[in-house]
Amino acid sequence: MRIVFPDGAACLQHPSELEPLRRLGPLDFHDGPPPDRDTLIERLRPAEAVVLDYSEMDAAVLRACERLRLITFLGIGYASCIDVDEATRRGVAIAYTPDYGATSVAEHALAMILAATRQIGPAFVSFREGRWEPGRFVGMELRGKTLGLVGLGPIGGEVARLGAGLGMRLIGWTRHPSPERAVHGLEFVAIEELFSRADVVSLHLSYRPDTHGLISRGLLGRMKPTALFVNTARARLVDNAALAEILAAGKIAGAALDVHEEEPPRGDYVFRTLPNVLITPHIGYNTREASRNMLRIAIATVEAFTRGERLHVVNGV
Repeated sequence: MRIVFPDGAACLQHPSELEPLRRLGPLDFHDGPPPDRDTLIERLRPAEAVVLDYSEMDAAVLRACERLRLITFLGIGYASCIDVDEATRRGVAIAYTPDYGATSVAEHALAMILAATRQIGPAFVSFREGRWEPGRFVGMELRGKTLGLVGLGPIGGEVARLGAGLGMRLIGWTRHPSPERAVHGLEFVAIEELFSRADVVSLHLSYRPDTHGLISRGLLGRMKPTALFVNTARARLVDNAALAEILAAGKIAGAALDVHEEEPPRGDYVFRTLPNVLITPHIGYNTREASRNMLRIAIATVEAFTRGERLHVVNGV
């Protein structure tokens, strides 16, 4: 089986980690993203199995991959990069790497919450530029405040644990409420109530067609003027035009965003310019521990496929 990495793998820490795949057949590892669509297609054309980082495999790209049988996505947001319906029609299995970095993403969410509520970014810039303004950076204690979690899968559950450790009250909304998810005293509420009550709203849903734009202007408009909105999940879950307007008008205190509709953003990116927004370049997953887990799981999906088995395949092929 010919295996292709068309856009590198940020999770790869040493070339020797690819040896299990080399034992399965020829391996093409392209170090870094393709400069354009034509180059992507050229890299993909000989592949029977693809290990995909963040390049977009839409219907046209998939149609150019006549030998393709398996795509393993490095991460969980496969629907953001792969036309699942077209792959399924073409008999291409799609696998992903679940639970590889729940702790890493949860800890980054907490770091963003702490940094935003204590204005660590602006204070750092001020001090580094030679100013001394301790009275300017008024923060907010988190103990006793309400943390609203939208999504209670592995990452949301980890953020619940961390929030409880800070003494926050926990409320949550999930499409699949269960006693196992009501941890650390978490109270299930309607999503509208969550946005109205929470001092911090943290988003932890997977992106799918039915969750596109779920966080609407109406929900964002329910937030307290002192509240913080945090997104370490996927940008397309949110009406980002509405979020930018609400932030610019000062209707909520701020936002902390690790994910963006275009990565990297091109041109004038509004969230770069708003003083009440903390942004990071999609690094929530990026720890040494999570990287090792991600690559290990990805290799296991390819190995299973060569044995005629299906591991973490999402589209039933």
